[in-house]
Amino acid sequence: MRYVLIAVMFLLSLILPGTLFHFWSWSGIKPDLLMLLTIYMATHHRFRSGLLWGLGAGLLEDLYLGSYVGMYTLTLAVVAALSYWLAERWYRENFLLTTFMVFLVTAVGQLLIAFLSLGAGLHWSVSDFGRLVIGVSLYNAVLVPLTYPWIHQSFVRGWLRYRPRYER
Repeated sequence: MRYVLIAVMFLLSLILPGTLFHFWSWSGIKPDLLMLLTIYMATHHRFRSGLLWGLGAGLLEDLYLGSYVGMYTLTLAVVAALSYWLAERWYRENFLLTTFMVFLVTAVGQLLIAFLSLGAGLHWSVSDFGRLVIGVSLYNAVLVPLTYPWIHQSFVRGWLRYRPRYER
């Protein structure tokens, strides 16, 4: 059940920004749900599995979007590594710290996407960078109080909790 739930959350985080959140966008800014899910996965797993999640999810997002393969792979791997590093130093139960961490890590991820986009030949202005980075970071941070309590409890006591083979 754990892997089915993770697969459903992954698919929803790919599909929802283009469908439902298209109507809930703020001046064209939509949340990066896959980045939010990567942050949650990295904070609740070990470094290696969180990094592998970031690499795999980023590669699948690159293939889903169909252009600039490697941009989201690198970005989500960096996001997973930074999330794990911060989660080891901060208290996961504190939702205010988690909200700030999501804002900070999303801003770093969006800055990386913006710079990789410049390297790919896209011409963006500084105001576009600022609007994208701050907008997506705020949107993801606003979603934390709505999503993190359920996901955290599921990782601690629910269906997303990892159980070794001898417990199953």
